[in-house]
Amino acid sequence: MNQPILKLENISKVYTDSVGYKIHLLENISIDIFKKGCSTILAPKGSGKSSLLKIISNLDKETSATIEKSVSRIAYIPSSPSSFPWMNVNDNIEFGLENNNSDVSGSIELVGLKGYEDHYSHNKSEGFRFRIALARALANSPEVIVIDEPFTNLNSTTRQEIYFLMRKVIVETKVTFVFGTANITEAIFLSDEIFLMKKKPGEIIDKIKIDLPIDRQNKLLESKEFIEYRNSIEDIYQNKLGRLLYNFSV
Repeated sequence: MNQPILKLENISKVYTDSVGYKIHLLENISIDIFKKGCSTILAPKGSGKSSLLKIISNLDKETSATIEKSVSRIAYIPSSPSSFPWMNVNDNIEFGLENNNSDVSGSIELVGLKGYEDHYSHNKSEGFRFRIALARALANSPEVIVIDEPFTNLNSTTRQEIYFLMRKVIVETKVTFVFGTANITEAIFLSDEIFLMKKKPGEIIDKIKIDLPIDRQNKLLESKEFIEYRNSIEDIYQNKLGRLLYNFSV
């Protein structure tokens, strides 16, 4: 039987704000993440999604939970992917690598930066810098890569290019991806399964398996199947919360 590589049970996070009120950010979140593919946390802004992703990545602490992990190498890419402007692409990717056997050249080629190794990132786009961050994460041979909503500031053309790149990387590597977003379209396009999360407090209200072709092209966005998934997600939020979607992008 296929066992989850990440098993989170009853994750809660409570913090005290500046005036002394206790805020229940996350409440009894239970999810299983299985090997390979992309699992996405779809949640409105302000739901605690970023805190949940950091907890998965060992960068934040939960208030209470049971967490089982059969993996140890987890990479994290924040919503503003970092790169050093005084380093070229190759040096940025090599910076902080944990072993000498890292496949830097293979990672560069996989993310579409072959031929740009000597370029500097300071005058490049957000999409270019995301490719650097993704290549750096891949070069460390992680078992899981956690990505926190990095496409918000991309224009529509660049965003679609990155969507296709991400699906290529998801399909061609053995890495498991955990993605966080408030964008319904990119959640459907990138994912193999989606966890639907609400806010105040952050809770998982449903899960949807995405059964779309592995090789996803631009025309898929207008397909009947894609639109049905989007309508289903909207209906779940409407029916379970009794209100229309809020703080989402579609």
